[in-house]
Amino acid sequence: MSKIALRKTVALDTIARSPALIQEHEPDGATALSSFVAQQLPTLDASSCPGHSPSKVDVVNSDSFAAARSFGDEAIGKIAVLNLASDEYRAGGWTVSLSRTQEEALCYSSTLYHTLSEEYYPWPNTGPGSVAGVYSPGVVVHRDNLDHELVEFPRESGKRIVVAVLTVAAPCNPRLTEDRQSFADPSVLEDLRGKIRLVYRMAASHRKKYIVLGAMGCGAYNCPSVLVANEMKNILLDNEFKGWFKKVTFAVYSKGRGNYDVFKEVFRDVVL
Repeated sequence: MSKIALRKTVALDTIARSPALIQEHEPDGATALSSFVAQQLPTLDASSCPGHSPSKVDVVNSDSFAAARSFGDEAIGKIAVLNLASDEYRAGGWTVSLSRTQEEALCYSSTLYHTLSEEYYPWPNTGPGSVAGVYSPGVVVHRDNLDHELVEFPRESGKRIVVAVLTVAAPCNPRLTEDRQSFADPSVLEDLRGKIRLVYRMAASHRKKYIVLGAMGCGAYNCPSVLVANEMKNILLDNEFKGWFKKVTFAVYSKGRGNYDVFKEVFRDVVL
């Protein structure tokens, strides 16, 4: 079977079986429910902070769900994974494109697509209304990643996990400065900062302690990777988020190692 044929077969199977998979894993927290977050969330209440001890931020060249599985049993029910999303089409038009981008990769391996309601789309990419996203609290991850031919994990294998997914879109194809290191329009930088802060607040406000993040907008959306990495770092180190997360991992899948190398360097020795 060709790779595109395999992806189509898996996509159709995942869509057809998602309701049953969710029902099977309801005792583990699986649900088809989700909520659309239409605006920035309030500043976190410091009095509710769990006060986790400082920990080193990891950057791995990995699929996001594989990174989530690496947290181990102690993280069960406490994991949130960032979906580097489209705000124009449900799962980026996954069922038509059958592509390999991060959002589509998550959909092949899980029940994520089933939670992304068509009624949520589109929402603005920049400007008013763009700091928004979808919170899916109980997504079943039942398959391995694309590099491992999307092999399904048997129920008894212990490799299936249920995670929360944070669906937030970075600015798409923004105009850049002449050196291509910054946004030409300063308002786009403010939008990006708002989106990053929303991701962190979504995770923390739902008491998720183990977070898998990614290189927001640094692939098909053509945002400058050094700028994005530094913004994600600076906001993560803001006092607002101190003590909220037990472990943060950036999963930056990069065969050419470009974005991975950038994030690895920016987050070198960073401790929350």
